[in-house]
Amino acid sequence: MELIKSQFDVGLTPSDPEASVAYYRDVLGFRQLPSAQMGEGLTQHRFVLGGHLLKLNAYADPPERRPGGVERAIGMRLLAFVIDDYEDMLARLDTHGRRHTALKVGPSTPYRVSLTKDPDGTVLELVGLVKPGGKALRTRVQVGMTVADAQRARRFWGETLGLQEETPMELGGTMGTRYGFHWGESTLKFWQISADLPAQTGDPRKHAGLRTCTMLVKDLAAARQFLLDRGVPIVQGPTEIPGVCSLLFFSDPDDNWFELVELYPTDR
Repeated sequence: MELIKSQFDVGLTPSDPEASVAYYRDVLGFRQLPSAQMGEGLTQHRFVLGGHLLKLNAYADPPERRPGGVERAIGMRLLAFVIDDYEDMLARLDTHGRRHTALKVGPSTPYRVSLTKDPDGTVLELVGLVKPGGKALRTRVQVGMTVADAQRARRFWGETLGLQEETPMELGGTMGTRYGFHWGESTLKFWQISADLPAQTGDPRKHAGLRTCTMLVKDLAAARQFLLDRGVPIVQGPTEIPGVCSLLFFSDPDDNWFELVELYPTDR
């Protein structure tokens, strides 16, 4: 599966699109791009961070908000942002009355970390670099998932899809061990809390919060065959947006949805 961009994009489904747009623009301070109409009943509000797009998919009939937190459900539950303006971002959180909690790190650690939540309860891990990365640092987003079976997830991402695994990290507490895989230059990380948790996965329209990851591929037909050869479920598509792209969604063992997109040449 040949990628044309090393950073994945992420898709969120807000229960209150106006509040979420204001949060990512005014509180976190991310640069907003022009919004796009993606068909009847769907407006996509876009923000950029490094080489990533954050896509807020505002449906005409949005899902209701449910309690957030990595310990409450199986699914995509956490977004990590690697940022240069850490202190300024914490100040904006304070100004807007948004709670945040600093995590303890060693004095020689080259970053600082705080946790907060967006309006839909998605946990945000703010990683502030002591030495700013500037424009040269393109990879600035990680996605964290609570899974039903961590070893099953490891087999899927490592053996089935062939992604490179990081060294597991012991987190302690209810989260236990954190596993991570590199998809391009981006990181998917996950942990297992309890297989009995309810699942907030599947179709991105069903639940509010962090819902999808998107990778741009050179050849969607070849990527589709790659997935089919390995028994990976394709849950939607291929679908064509005339003159723009073709896309499909596949799912992992917990029914999290991942999007592959082939962009068409602009002169097509």
